[in-house]
Amino acid sequence: MYAAALPEMEDLGRSCASLHREPDGRLLLSVEGEDISALRAAVNSYLRIIMIAEEMQEVLK
Repeated sequence: MYAAALPEMEDLGRSCASLHREPDGRLLLSVEGEDISALRAAVNSYLRIIMIAEEMQEVLK
C-alpha cells in the first residue's frame, strides 16, 4: 500500500501531502491546503488512491 501510494504524494500547487509508515505498520497521511476547497480535493484524491491500492491488493490475493 505504501509503495503504491508514495509516488502520488507531491505538491499539487494549492495543496501538498506526505505519507509515512509507522513502526506498527499503519500509514500516516498528512495533507495541507491553502484553503478548504484545495484541502477537500486533496484529501479526496489521496483517499481514492489508497482505496484503489487496497482493492488491487484484494484482487491479487
